[in-house]
Amino acid sequence: MMQVSFVVNGKNQTLSAAPMKRLLDVLREDLSLTGTKEGCGEGECGACAVIMDGLLVLSCMVPLCQIQGKSITTIEGLADDANLILSNTLSRKTAAPNAGCVRQE
Repeated sequence: MMQVSFVVNGKNQTLSAAPMKRLLDVLREDLSLTGTKEGCGEGECGACAVIMDGLLVLSCMVPLCQIQGKSITTIEGLADDANLILSNTLSRKTAAPNAGCVRQE
């Protein structure tokens, strides 16, 4: 087992697991961040893509032993930003209460 500390979506994380456990499995199984999906499991399809220290990486190809001290952003972290952007945009526009349509003034 190996203990690592890293940041996911702005939150500090520390966990112990096998050094070769995939980042994909750490995110989904240990941190319950299920937005990152497994597609091919071979680093070909991009379904498991996350941002690590500003670079797009395929989490099915990154072992736990390589994430010490790294900052990782998953789709859940991007969703927080997207919701803020959408909220700000809608507040500046005329929109139906359910945000089903947006009309520019």
